[in-house]
Amino acid sequence: MAVQWRAGVRAAGVLVALVTTAGLAGCAGQPGAAAVVDGTAIPTADVQAALTELLPYYQGATTTNLLAVLVQEPTVVELAEEKGVGVSDEDAQALLDQVVEQKTPDSTATFTEPSLAVARYSIAYSNLEGLPDAAAMGEEIDTRLRELDIEVNPRFASLEDGFHIAAPAPLPWMVVPQAGSTADDGSTEPAPTPAPTPTAK
Repeated sequence: MAVQWRAGVRAAGVLVALVTTAGLAGCAGQPGAAAVVDGTAIPTADVQAALTELLPYYQGATTTNLLAVLVQEPTVVELAEEKGVGVSDEDAQALLDQVVEQKTPDSTATFTEPSLAVARYSIAYSNLEGLPDAAAMGEEIDTRLRELDIEVNPRFASLEDGFHIAAPAPLPWMVVPQAGSTADDGSTEPAPTPAPTPTAK
């Protein structure tokens, strides 16, 4: 599985964790998309909203693993429903409320749809793992994800094996600053961009 909820925060007896597995550029011709799954865009705004809302409670949250969850959530939730262990929006909200209460007992938090989707994924995946044929459920999720047409914004993530969301690949046009280069005022300056090398014709 590309994203799993294995180790992390235990909230009111429910295991919830973000695996440790942003840009504004569009994806596949859809401006503002962090990913496109079978023609449906996952907006960068959704990933950023989930990150902003969940990061205070899940220190392992990153744009990459949140995007992976948002890509996989409909598939995992659908399978859980088919297997009789579905999850509702009310379940998702209750789980997030438990996490908030555990982390900051005297405060409340408001969560938008992207964060609820992350919580739905967490519950649905945990429910599937609790079935007697959990290994078969993992294989079924992989099979269904492989059938999806997934494109990701390279500033958020990279796509491996057609459906695994991984950390962004280094962009070839980005230059890493040289250590120790300082400006006249003593501040560190990035190294100059190397001049292109001429090629033979």
